[in-house]
Amino acid sequence: MFKKIIKKLLNFLSKLTVEQEEVVGVDIAPSCIRIAQLESSKKKWTLTKLGYKYIDGISLDNVVENPELYVNKLQQLLTSSKIKTKSAAVSIPVSSAIIKVVDLPLMTDEELKEAVATDSLWENSVQLADNLEEYSIFWQVLKRDTAENQMNLLFVASKLDDIDHYLNIIRQSGLNPVVVDVRCFATRNALALRNDLDKDNSPVAIVEFGAFENYLLILHQDSPFISDIYISEKDRNSLMDPEASEELLKSISGRFAMQISQMISSYQSKYKIKGIGSLLLSSTMPVIDRILVHFNEAMPDTTVEVFNPLINVTIPENLVEKSSAELNSSIFSSALGLATRKLDVFGYYEYVTGTNNINLLPNRENVKNQEKMKFLSRWGIVIFVIIAIALGVWNFLISEKEVERVDKLLVEYNLLEGIKNERQMTLTDLNIKKNSLEGTLKATNNMTSNQGFMYSVLLGINTAVPNQYLKLTKIEYEGDDELIVYGMSTNDGNILKFIDNLTKVEVIDKASLVTMSVETISEQTLKSFTIKCTLASQKTIDSRGETDGN
Repeated sequence: MFKKIIKKLLNFLSKLTVEQEEVVGVDIAPSCIRIAQLESSKKKWTLTKLGYKYIDGISLDNVVENPELYVNKLQQLLTSSKIKTKSAAVSIPVSSAIIKVVDLPLMTDEELKEAVATDSLWENSVQLADNLEEYSIFWQVLKRDTAENQMNLLFVASKLDDIDHYLNIIRQSGLNPVVVDVRCFATRNALALRNDLDKDNSPVAIVEFGAFENYLLILHQDSPFISDIYISEKDRNSLMDPEASEELLKSISGRFAMQISQMISSYQSKYKIKGIGSLLLSSTMPVIDRILVHFNEAMPDTTVEVFNPLINVTIPENLVEKSSAELNSSIFSSALGLATRKLDVFGYYEYVTGTNNINLLPNRENVKNQEKMKFLSRWGIVIFVIIAIALGVWNFLISEKEVERVDKLLVEYNLLEGIKNERQMTLTDLNIKKNSLEGTLKATNNMTSNQGFMYSVLLGINTAVPNQYLKLTKIEYEGDDELIVYGMSTNDGNILKFIDNLTKVEVIDKASLVTMSVETISEQTLKSFTIKCTLASQKTIDSRGETDGN
C-alpha cells in the first residue's frame, strides 16, 4: 500500500514538472540554424516560436571550424524570436552517433543496472574500439521476452568531443542545454504532432533526403531500424540544382528508391512486418516536389509524401508567413521534434509512457538534480504559504481564550525547545572537538612512527594520477588507516581512472568516490572530487609480496 502511494506521488510530481518545463528546440545544420517552441494542451499542439537563419559558406566542418558564426546567428534568432526560455534541446548528426539494438539475456532492473555499470557489457555487445570514457552513453529497455528469456536494449552513444561542439554553441548563445538528441530521433519525435499517421498501428518510415545526411529510419513498437543511404557527390550536386532535367531526376530517384525498397524488405524480414504505413520525406532539396513524383512511380506499393509536421498544429497569425516561407515544412521537423522534448526531472516517461526519451547530455543527472532542487524549493514556499494561511484561519475561528492558552503553551514549548537545542548543540560541539583532537593525536602518532610507509603512500598516490587533466588539491590523513584525497578534473573518466589506479597501489587496500560536484573556474567546467583511501596493513602488504614471489 505504502509503495503504491509513493509511486502515485512520484507520478504526480513527475507529470507536474513535465507540464511546467519549457524547452526551445535548436536544430544546428551546416547550412542553417532553426529554432522552435511549442505548447501542448489536451493533446493539441500550438506553435509559439519559430525562426531560422542561413549560414554563409556551407561546409560540413563549419560547426567545428567556425563555431562563432553559429553563436552569432543563434543569438540573433533568440533576440528576433523573443525567446525567453533558457532551456534548450539540441541534436547531433546521425553520422556522429552509434545506434544499436542489443540482444541480452533476460535481467531484472537491479541486475541490468549492475551490468550496465561495467565496461565489459558494452565492449562485448557493442564492440567499441575506443575507450568508453570518451563517450556519452544512453540506453533504455525496449522489450522483455520472458518466453525467449531475453531482452532488447537500445544503445545510443556519441563521442564527448562531437557533442561538445554543439553544447559550446548553445552555451555561448546564452542557453542552458538540457537535452542532446540524435537528429533522426528528433525528426521522429515530430511525429507526435501528427496523430493521423499510425492509426492502424503500422510502421512509419522517415527518409532524410538532404544535402549532408541521407538515411532511412523505421520505428515500430519502439524498435528502431536505421540505415545510411548512399548518394554520390555528382547526384547530390544535381539534386541541389533547381534547373536539373526531369530525366536526370527520375534516374537519381530510381537509384534512391531501390536502396530504400531493399532496406524496407530487410526490416520486414527481421521484424516479420507485412508493410509500411507511410514513407515520409524530410528534405532541404529545392527539387523535392519533382522528386516526390518519381518516388511514387518507383514505389507503387508505398504511399510517399513530404513530411509536414505542422498539419495538425495550431499556428498563430504572426507565424503563418514564417512557417510557410521555406521550401517545405519538413525543414522544421528536427527543430519541432526537439521542441517536444523535456528534461523529465522526476522520470515521468519511465512511469507513464514509452515515448522516445534519448538524452546524450554528458552531465544530465547533475542537471536533473539541480532542476529537482529548484522545483522542490519553489513548492516548499507554496506549501509554507498554504500552512501559514491555514494557521491564520484556524486562529481566527477558535475562541480568544483558547488562542491565549495555545499561545502560552507555544511560548513555553519554544522556550524549552530552545534550551534543549542549545544544550544539545553544546554537547555536539564538545564531542566534535574531542573526536577531532583524538583523531589528530592518533594521526600524528601514526605518521611519526610510520614515516617510511607514508612516503610510500604519497608516492603511490602521485603515480596513480592518470594525466595532466587531473589535479590534486589536498590530502588529509584521517587516522584509522584512512586518507582523504581532494582534487579536480575535466571529466568523469579521468576520476574513474584515478580511482582504478589507486586500487592497484600496493600500500592502498581500497579507494572509493565520496563526493563529486561541478565547478566553473576561469570559464572552464571542472569536476571536483573527494576520494577515500583505506591503507593496507603491513600484514596485507607482506602477504601480497609472498603471493607475487610465488
